Order: sequence, then structure tokens, then C-alpha cells
Amino acid sequence: MFSPVQAALACAPAQPDSDKSPKHQNRTPNKIMTNAVSRLLDRFTLPVNRFSLQRLLEPLATRQPVVYRALVTLVALAGYLLLLLFPLIALVLLRELPQQVRAAGLWQEWLAIGINLLIALLAIVLSIPLFRNRFTRPRGLAINRQNAPKLTQLVEQLRRDFKYPVLDQVILREGFGIEVNRTPRVGLPLLYHNTLVIGLDTLLTLPPGHFKSLLARRIGQLAGIHNLHIGWLASLRQTWRQYQQAFKQQTSPLALPLQCVFALYAPFYAGVAFYAARQNELEADRYALDIANDEELASLFSQLIVTETFLSTRFWPKVTQLARRGGTPEHLPYASITRVLRRGLTREDIQAWIKEAFEIPSDTRDSTPLLAQRLENIGHHKPASPRPLKETAADHFMDPDVMQKIIDKFDQQWLAKLE
Repeated sequence: MFSPVQAALACAPAQPDSDKSPKHQNRTPNKIMTNAVSRLLDRFTLPVNRFSLQRLLEPLATRQPVVYRALVTLVALAGYLLLLLFPLIALVLLRELPQQVRAAGLWQEWLAIGINLLIALLAIVLSIPLFRNRFTRPRGLAINRQNAPKLTQLVEQLRRDFKYPVLDQVILREGFGIEVNRTPRVGLPLLYHNTLVIGLDTLLTLPPGHFKSLLARRIGQLAGIHNLHIGWLASLRQTWRQYQQAFKQQTSPLALPLQCVFALYAPFYAGVAFYAARQNELEADRYALDIANDEELASLFSQLIVTETFLSTRFWPKVTQLARRGGTPEHLPYASITRVLRRGLTREDIQAWIKEAFEIPSDTRDSTPLLAQRLENIGHHKPASPRPLKETAADHFMDPDVMQKIIDKFDQQWLAKLE
């Protein structure tokens, strides 16, 4: 019989065929041409800087939110129109064709019919890449009732609280944070495969209550009970980026028109919808209030800042540097991350990082709202202190033996990436 970890690994998506190496694919003329076009587009889109768009739209989003949402909605609908452009052209021309044939008499009319037919056929051919797209789902260790019954039960409880949003898969992977990845199932963005992605760092460095609040934020966002419109606008930033990548990966020259269009449109929409995404994050904080009080949530905001700053500036740079200098380190990262966090955080660091985050006047690098905005959103005006890490979410929601096997596996994967 399989162990819980082996059973979870068996559920994970298969690795791509190793015979189809990128090196072999790059030798084909079509791939060479599409790579050249991609490099040209990368240069051309540099002036279309989404940060400039965000700064330009900030006054409108702040002072006229209704007008701003209407603008973002129009730009979002333009994305659907761009996807359907060639199929619509073919449909319109072919629909009129029988009537034109019956009414045709002069050679000029037959010539016009022939031209329309050629355009319709060309539009059909150029529509093929839309339905040949292959979207990449996030990969990781599948979480289920066999290897994580308590964690799975928590996810199901939160789904029940938020009226059962569709959640197709839960995976565990490296990194800090919890996200929902919505991957289109077919050529058009109508049906999605929803994956809840949990960062292993999150399980190992947050208290159970804070971890539960983070889960509630994402599952509530997916349900969209409070503001479905804002959630849709925000999620399209991820969707159009996925289309951009999918068209870019196609080697056929037929994909070049849509590749060019979405190389420009996806970053443009990301800039236009930036404040919609930020508003959606504030809505997510309100979902967390459905299962936690405001004091707990204010403490979570500080905990996230302190933990993420410590991991990104102290822990991971240090362990990576040590591993590259002296081979296999004595203490592997995932096996030691909780202990190092408990011992390495000082009161001075905590106060300095929270103070710095609270006093930032503006930041357009990330759609995560500023600390002051998040506190004001839940009725607070000062940061709260983070909780001492007495028990981690991994301690509370995972079986110790299964968790140890997962930690060992992730540590070995981390070492393999360094080689």
C-alpha cells in the first residue's frame, strides 16, 4: 500500500515528456521565428509600463471609484473581444454568404464573394491557436483526506461557510502565502480549474488561527459573495497573463497575431486593473472577519509583514549562501525554518519592520494593500503586535509523521535545485 505522501504524489500532474527537450524544440524554424517575435515584443512593450498606468489612474480610482470600475470593465470586455475577433469575423462573413450567392449576378459581385470567402477561411485558420492553447496548472504535492485529514476538513468547513465555491484541487508547494489559481479549461475563459496553492513556509511559520484566516480570505475571494464584480475584474489579470503565456508557447506561425495582441493587452490590463485587484484584497480581509475578530486580523497583518520580511531578507538568502559555499548544509531549510524564526526574530526587528510598513505613503509594486489601508478597512488606526509562535499551523493541522516526510521531500528538492 502507498503511504499518505506517496498517494498524494500519485495524484500530482505528470512531469512533461523528457524527450521533448526545450533544446530540441528550439531548433525548429517555427520556434526560431516565434522566439524572435517574442524578443521584439518584449522590447516594444517596455514603454507600455503598467506602473505608469497605475500612477496615472490612481486619482480616478481614489476619487471616482464608480467611473474607474466602469473603465476597467470596458477594458476587460475588450479582452474577450480580442479572443473572439477571428471567430466572429468568420461567423459574420459565412452567415451572409448564402444570401450574397443568391443575389449575385455581376462578376464584381462574385469577386466580392470570393474575397469574403477567403477572409472567412483565413479567420477560421487564425482561430485555431485559440483552441490549441495548453494552460499550465500549478504543480505541487496534492493535499487530500489521506495525507492531511484535518487540513482538508478545514478547507471543506470554510467552503461550507462561503456557500461552496468550486475548488478542484489543493496543493502544497514551496513559498510563503496562500493563493487560488484559476486555470482556463478550454480556449475561452468560461470554465476554470481552481487550485488552492498553500506555501509550505506558511504552514511552518504561522499560528493556526492566522493560517485559518488566510485560508478564509482566499476561499471567500473565490466565492465572491460580497463583490463578485470586483473579484471578476481582479481575476482577469491572472487570466489574460495565462493567455499571453499560452500563445507565446505555441510554435505555429498561426499563433503570432494573437501572441502579438496579448503581449500588449495583458500587461496593459494588469496596469489598468491594479486598483481593482487591490480593492479585491481589501474585500478578502472582510471575508476573514467572518471567521475571526478584528483584533486577530490586525495581528495577522503584522505577523505577515514580520514573517515575510524575515524569510525573504534573512532566512532564505542565508541558507542559500551557506549551501552554495559548503555543499550540503548541516540544517536543511524546511527542517529548521520554524526554529530559526523563533530564535532569530528580535523585538527591535519586529518594531522596525512594522513601523516601516505602516509609514509607507504609496506602493504600486504589489496589489497587496498598504498596512495602513488594511487596518483602516477593518476599523483600526494602529498596528497590532504579532502573536508569539508557540504552535504552528503544521503542528495543528498535519500529522507529525506525514509532515516530516513532506519536509524531507521539500528539502531534497531544494538541494537538487542548487546543483
